[in-house]
Amino acid sequence: MIAYIYRPKRRHDGKRVISRLYSAKIRVDGECRISQVSLGVSDKQVAQEKLRQLVQEREKELHGLIPAKAMRDAAQESLTKHLRDFIGDLRAKGRNAQYIAEFENRLVLLMEQCGWHSLRDVTADSFVKWRSEHKKAAKTMNEYLASAKGLLNWMVKQRRVAANPLAVVQKTETRGKEVRARRAYTDDEIQALLNVAGKRRIVYLMAVLTGIRHGELKALRWGDINLSAEKASVTVRASVSKNHKLACLPLHPDLVTELLQFRPANAQAGDLVFDGLMPHSVAFNAHLKAVGILKTDSQGRVVDFHSLRHTFCTNLHRAGVPQREAMELMRHNDPRLTANTYADVSLFSLRGAVAKLSAPATKHDAQIHAQTSVQKGLLASLPVTVNKGSENDKYPVNTRGKSLSDTMCHAGSKAEEWCPRQDLNLYDFTH
Repeated sequence: MIAYIYRPKRRHDGKRVISRLYSAKIRVDGECRISQVSLGVSDKQVAQEKLRQLVQEREKELHGLIPAKAMRDAAQESLTKHLRDFIGDLRAKGRNAQYIAEFENRLVLLMEQCGWHSLRDVTADSFVKWRSEHKKAAKTMNEYLASAKGLLNWMVKQRRVAANPLAVVQKTETRGKEVRARRAYTDDEIQALLNVAGKRRIVYLMAVLTGIRHGELKALRWGDINLSAEKASVTVRASVSKNHKLACLPLHPDLVTELLQFRPANAQAGDLVFDGLMPHSVAFNAHLKAVGILKTDSQGRVVDFHSLRHTFCTNLHRAGVPQREAMELMRHNDPRLTANTYADVSLFSLRGAVAKLSAPATKHDAQIHAQTSVQKGLLASLPVTVNKGSENDKYPVNTRGKSLSDTMCHAGSKAEEWCPRQDLNLYDFTH
């Protein structure tokens, strides 16, 4: 162990100057590095006492008797201060402004309604109790839980807390509890929407042929679109995409033709593609009403702008696109989102899928054939002849009341009597 106090020395204008305040160098048994600590006192006895306390504290931390100093200090801070630091870190990482705002709003609401003022107030029981008292959708509750866990996981990495107190809280089951279940548009509905969309036609066509979200389309610039004949594509920048990942998506030939006609002659790379054209909910609902599309169907499923993304995914499945490729085009990490959430199975041609199957060929089953032959009076394992009832027969055959001319028998001993049981017919009468 290393532990001593000293007054630091330095050079100033060619002279050696000794500090008035004491410092300490410490390394307790079990540590690898020597740490230098400023004690901030000028009295030697006071400095020695502070050194003794530091050594004792370090040993307790090393053996797990008390939390690390950083954690003890963090426990004294308000949770609001930790939240500000966390939000600042998210901004420094370049996260989407809307994502940060939603994250902060959820956490502020949780802190108020759960009574979380400091770290000691954050418990699994307090969150579970809050969740049971509020009638929010299951998906919304899971978003609140994810936000709280995000903050606490960040604090664990920053060594402000030893463990996440909400790690044991499970998500709420969302299957069958969806407040807003969406459906995809049929081909006729898409055509009708395009017919009444007017100047927004290109926006709807872009959404249904690329699956790009409303917010991503709104931020799309002409520099993000490549309309060359061979490699026509659109790039969704990481700064505007929902998953914060860069994505380059191919463009349908018909969409390329429409975009070439739509693009202004003086368009610059930094200009927004759909500036002033992105529809708000009122305008979009007006188009739905104009073509007679119900906002909610008989099964309670709704349609909105985001349903165009569901339509894109559904059409990929209908076209037979492999699951992995559909995931890439949808920019999903979970195949269940692509196959279950976004694919509208009500538009799948299940009858056509069954019609593509080839019926299995009928195979000859020797055992069934043998049993059928027995029922008809035949022994399939031996050659068959027809006995016409000749008068020269030395041994008569017991026909059990049947005409000899109609009796089927094998070319064996005349002493053999036909029996309905096949196993008896196989008996060797020569022994």
